[in-house]
Formats: sequence, structure tokens, C-alpha cells
Amino acid sequence: MTATIDQVYSSARSLALPDLGVLVTRLLGELSTALPSTTDDELTAIADAREAEMDRDPDATITHEDMLAFIQSRRR
Repeated sequence: MTATIDQVYSSARSLALPDLGVLVTRLLGELSTALPSTTDDELTAIADAREAEMDRDPDATITHEDMLAFIQSRRR
């Protein structure tokens, strides 16, 4: 049987906090191996560019809640 994301999520939520922390650490470790290597300078440049975009047009920004809703809508 293959577990669904909802089943895995539900099971993970029932873990004791230390165990949940270990799970999160392992998952983030797995994800980070697939990410491209980016230097701190490159990340700073990306953040600075985004901040400049927001300064130029504050109406183009979205709230944190709107961003989370967008992400959730893309999962369906």
C-alpha cells in the first residue's frame, strides 16, 4: 500500500516533538542535496532585487496569508 500525503502528514503530526524535529531535519537534508549550490552573495543579490521590486511597486506585493493560500491552491 502506498501512503498518501495526507496520511503521512497526519502520522507525522502525531509524533512527539523531538521525533518530529528529527523527521523535519532529515527531510530538509534530503531536499537540500537536490538544490543548486548558491553562495551567500548570490542569495543577497536575489533578496536585494526582490526588495527593490517591492519598493518600486508596493501594490505588486502580497501578504503572507495570500502567499500561503496560493501555495495551497497549487497543491490541489
